[in-house]
Amino acid sequence: MSDIRKLTFVYLVLLALLALTVGSSSFDLGGFNSALNLVIAAAKAAIIATMFMQLSSGGILPRLAVAATGLWLAILFGLTLIGR
Repeated sequence: MSDIRKLTFVYLVLLALLALTVGSSSFDLGGFNSALNLVIAAAKAAIIATMFMQLSSGGILPRLAVAATGLWLAILFGLTLIGR
């Protein structure tokens, strides 16, 4: 797959995820709305990290840094939810 096709595909996927995010605000899903938007945001972040930050072809150190960041973010979210 050429670079232009790959970037176009990523662009269209990101636009579709954006449309899902905007569309989810139209529906009253209660607490599921936040969870859905977090999943969509995580998908967008994963796509951006693998395609534009080149984590799929990088070494072990950038992947380790992303994993540590994700773990720290999960700890912070968990501590926030426990405080409620």
